[in-house]
Formats: sequence, C-alpha cells, structure tokens
Amino acid sequence: MHSATRRNCAVVVGATGLVGSAIVRCLERFPIPIDSLILLAGERSAGTTAVFRGEEHLVELFDPIAFKGAKWVFFSGKDGMSEEFCPVAADEGAWVIDNSAVFRMKNGIPLVVPEINMHAVGENPGIIANPNCSTIQLAVALAPIRDNFGLKRVIVSTYQSSSGAGGEYLNGLLEDTRGILEKGEDAVGRESLAFNCLPAVGSPGEGGRFGEETKLENELRKILELDDLKVCASAVRVPTLVGHAETVVAETERPVEPEEARRVLESARGIGILDDPGSGSFPTPRQAAGTDPVWVGRIRRACVFENDLAFWVVADNLRKGAALNAVQIAMSLLESGKA
Repeated sequence: MHSATRRNCAVVVGATGLVGSAIVRCLERFPIPIDSLILLAGERSAGTTAVFRGEEHLVELFDPIAFKGAKWVFFSGKDGMSEEFCPVAADEGAWVIDNSAVFRMKNGIPLVVPEINMHAVGENPGIIANPNCSTIQLAVALAPIRDNFGLKRVIVSTYQSSSGAGGEYLNGLLEDTRGILEKGEDAVGRESLAFNCLPAVGSPGEGGRFGEETKLENELRKILELDDLKVCASAVRVPTLVGHAETVVAETERPVEPEEARRVLESARGIGILDDPGSGSFPTPRQAAGTDPVWVGRIRRACVFENDLAFWVVADNLRKGAALNAVQIAMSLLESGKA
C-alpha cells in the first residue's frame, strides 16, 4: 500500500468499475493538481493496472489506511462500503465525494450539481453526495427553467441504459442479445432486457413507486431547493448501452414559449441544444455517449397545463450522470478557493 501523505493525493474507491474507471479518466482531463493517485478495489480487481497521465498505477486492495493525508477521496463502490468508510475518510480531513445513495438525503450533507448549487457546500472538508444519474441531467435542464419561469410541477419518464445498473448488467444485456440473435427469443428469460423494456428500476417502495423513481423525486427537490415541488417519475430500463434519456413535462409559474425556453437553455452552463424538427435532428443516447453536456431537444408546449413546457433530455450516465459531476465538484471547490 502506498503512503497517502502528499498534499495533492487523490484516492478512488471502486476504481475498476464503470464509474470508478470514468472518474479516473475525468481526473486526467481536468487541471486538478494530483501528485499521488491511489486506486482501490476489491479482491477480484486488486493487482491490475490503470494508466493515469502517462503513468501506470497498480490497483490496490481496499484499505482505509489510504485515506490518511488524502485531499480527495472519490467513492464509487457499493452503498455499504460508502456508509462505513465515507465518514472514516472525512475524519481524516479529506473532501469525500460519494456516488452512492447513502448520504444524498441526509440533513447537513450537500447533494450537489455544480451548475446549480455549489453554495450548499461549506468551507470545511467533509462528505458531498453525488446525485443519482437520472436526477443530475434532469436538474441541469430544469434549473434554468426554474430561474426564469418558476417551477410548479414536473412529470418525467426516464429511459435508463443498461450501464446504469453496472458492468455485469451491461455484459448480461450483450450476452442475452447475442443469444436471441443466434437462437431466438426463447434463449433468454422474459425478464431479460434484451430487445425489451423493463418498467421497474430499483426496489419496490411505497405507493407503487420503485427506488429509481423515489430517488429522482426526492433528490430533485433537494437540489433545486423546492421542497413543495410536485414530481412524478416513471423509470424504465431500456436496452441501450450508455446514455439515459428522459421525457419531461414541466408546469411553470409564468408563461413560457418554446423559443424563449430554447434561448434560456442555450445560454445555460452544461447544456447542449440539438433540436431541429425539420431534419429530425434530436439528441439520442448513442450521440450523447462519450460527451459531457446534458443534451436537450424536442422543446415544445405540452398543452396540458396553462403554463407548461415539454422537452427531451439525454446525457452520458457514466460521465455527467456520475464521474464527470463528481470531478466537476472537485474543480469547483478549487476554483472557489475552498480546497
């Protein structure tokens, strides 16, 4: 185990998973001073290597001793790991950016999308929660609407890619797809995602909601600082590889015309507009994969409320939906002088 005593040390927990690997790639792209990088993983991945800024790094077996002296600790493992060890890292004086669901709704812990609410982060290092992937892209698109037209109600359906459930689930989709193509639909179970859509994402909860829906509804209110915002989410897992998509109907407090909303969104940080009905050019998960922005298209009146707007939102769930947002939090801390 390397000694994590240098001032600009960063630790990535779960460094070989889809999100952990993406965090390492994002850290490489941003001008964050890092003179010591420690990559931690479980027994299956410990001993492998990863390249960071031209140098090969050994992936080490997880050991919380790595937190000692670290400036940044990024968690991208399971909820139980975060629950036990994020406080340990925070007690060592690190800025801890956690991608799990454990701390998102806890009082006193900021749930942060840098384009919206970096003001929620205090002056001292501690735990910062990274929101759910589908929440992040929705919040980025809705914040300018809130700021310019007010926001009363949100109805959203998500179309979430297989990678949102992890690398094993994505590989399972590929295997099942191959099986159907080679042997027919009877080669896989009826609950397989291959050539299918599954309208139950996460664990069953109260009122017929599933976990992904409850997360999105509660997290959106916290990020936008609208405790009374009415939100109804329906989450669907679809057989795409990378990139979550969402259809959104927003009821606004003040009248909003599509062209006015388009101008507002075009000028907002972190948003790309792809909206050309004439040519049928709109954002898709495949187009969004490997890019940073939250893409918005299909901007139009919904015509169900007196003041409303309908639009389509797509983003890379591994980048802006997870790793990129986490690294942007670190960059914002540096730019503000807090870190």
